[in-house]
Amino acid sequence: IKIIQFKEIYEILENVSDSCEDVADTLEVIIMRNA
Repeated sequence: IKIIQFKEIYEILENVSDSCEDVADTLEVIIMRNA
């Protein structure tokens, strides 16, 4: 049971890190355009 919970938490963290990466890429594009 704990393994399943850990897997779900890991997947959520993975999605969060992917979202953060997308935000960082978007900010980088905006900064480059305004530089």
